[in-house]
Amino acid sequence: SDPFAPPPVSFEEAERVRALEEKRARSAEMECAVCLERVLEKPKLGDRRFGLLSGCDHSFCLQCIRDWRDGGVAREAPDSQTSSALEQARRCPLCRELSHFITPSQHWPADAAEKAATIEAYQGKMNKIPCRNFDYGDGRCPFGSSCFYRHAYRDGTEESNDVRKTTDGEGNLHIASEVRLSDFFETAQGRRAIRNSRA
Repeated sequence: SDPFAPPPVSFEEAERVRALEEKRARSAEMECAVCLERVLEKPKLGDRRFGLLSGCDHSFCLQCIRDWRDGGVAREAPDSQTSSALEQARRCPLCRELSHFITPSQHWPADAAEKAATIEAYQGKMNKIPCRNFDYGDGRCPFGSSCFYRHAYRDGTEESNDVRKTTDGEGNLHIASEVRLSDFFETAQGRRAIRNSRA
């Protein structure tokens, strides 16, 4: 036998390489619906990523879809950025389907199952990174239970994501958000109370 021959490739490794080549071939054909360039042929290596929308299957490069959403919010004056304006910015530029988040991906998924697996893997990776806004319980994350980053206290316990629900007399469901002491500090009355207590 040839001592310089490469070691035999296992069936599992051969399958992994074959699947990767298939992903590359499929992704190479995909164009961004905003800039109309093939995503994997972008001049900068860092720009060769897809931005997968949670609500539809239109193809975008990550930078273009982020710019689109940022531009939609920026078009509104800061003091008039309503929840309706933010919702409009989160819609697909083509089909207007609402997408609450964008998932970066090196490859274009073949089907819904592969897309779901890509999103789940990304969220799992993000959940290992501590949230800067939550700051181990010393801060407050504006995204609440929608945040992909880890919300854990200094002792390692996770923040509870229990959602309290109430219904009114007509049977309409309401989500009751958690009330924190800091909520009262962020009002004009709360700030006045803090100033008076320091005087």
